[in-house]
Amino acid sequence: MLWMDELGSFLMNELTETAKAEASARTGRPAEYEDDQVISAGHKLQEAGRRVTGYALRREVGGGDPNRHIRTWRSYVQQQEVVESEPVQELPVEVEGLLKEVTTGLSEQINAMVVRLNTMAVQTAERRVSDVMASARETQEQAEAELADAAATVEDLEEQLGYVRAEGIKASSRANKAEEALESERDRANALERDLAVLREKLDGEREQRETAEKAGKELQERNAELKQDKADLRSEREQMQGQIDKLQERVESLQAERENLAETRAELKAQLARQAEREADVLKRAEKAEQEMRSAVEDSKELGKRAIQSEAEAKQLREQLGTLMKRVSVAGEKKPTGKVGAKPASGKSGEA
Repeated sequence: MLWMDELGSFLMNELTETAKAEASARTGRPAEYEDDQVISAGHKLQEAGRRVTGYALRREVGGGDPNRHIRTWRSYVQQQEVVESEPVQELPVEVEGLLKEVTTGLSEQINAMVVRLNTMAVQTAERRVSDVMASARETQEQAEAELADAAATVEDLEEQLGYVRAEGIKASSRANKAEEALESERDRANALERDLAVLREKLDGEREQRETAEKAGKELQERNAELKQDKADLRSEREQMQGQIDKLQERVESLQAERENLAETRAELKAQLARQAEREADVLKRAEKAEQEMRSAVEDSKELGKRAIQSEAEAKQLREQLGTLMKRVSVAGEKKPTGKVGAKPASGKSGEA
């Protein structure tokens, strides 16, 4: 009987490959779930006492075409029936007995045998009709079960569709709000750019004024240094002339006799001293005026420096705000929703800016 087992295995493998090829040809694409998975799911349903339907198999394996699943399961069941089919039945005992009676040559029982054969044929036909009716009832029950599973699946799909539609409406609303927020941010960024341009021009003007003031301050410092040097020179000359006057005074005191002769010289020296004093006074006035101008220039330079530092701080703050807004605008533009149903929103923060 070993060759019969091998023949049965060969036939089962051939039928399995044929069923797979037919399933692939009907679907037009490779099956997402292997036949072994579908068959294993069918066995689990049978062990759980549930009817094996296409939708029940789909739920068990987690997806796929329910029509393909049920075809795979039925093909497997048919293969098992072919492999596990019973050997050819021998003649019924009644028929064998009638055959023996006929072989005995008892012709008187031919009519009775025909009647019995007719009765057996009728009974066989009735059994076949009963089998067909039972198979039809089973098919109807299976179809009703598949219809119930399909209705449950349709309800689940309708719930999912409603959720997807609601999410699509929410996503569309969020997309519109994000678009409005993006436009507002763009307008704000443009306004800040204009303000920044104005501040840059103002800062450049104040910077030029500060440079001019610094240059004037340096010139005043140089002039003040020159005036200080002139003042020192005048003081030195004054000291020298004062020394000469002292010497002359001593000479006048010691030379009273020559006083008249030296009167003209003394008058001339006094005139020179007066002119020197005038020059010294003029130099002092110029020095004081230069010092006042320098102090004023220094104060102006300090004020301009403070204003320039304040303007630079404001410009830096505006540049930081502009950089932040440009980043927000760039991020909002990259994550802008496509508007498809079920698509996730680009960002929940763009609308909160």
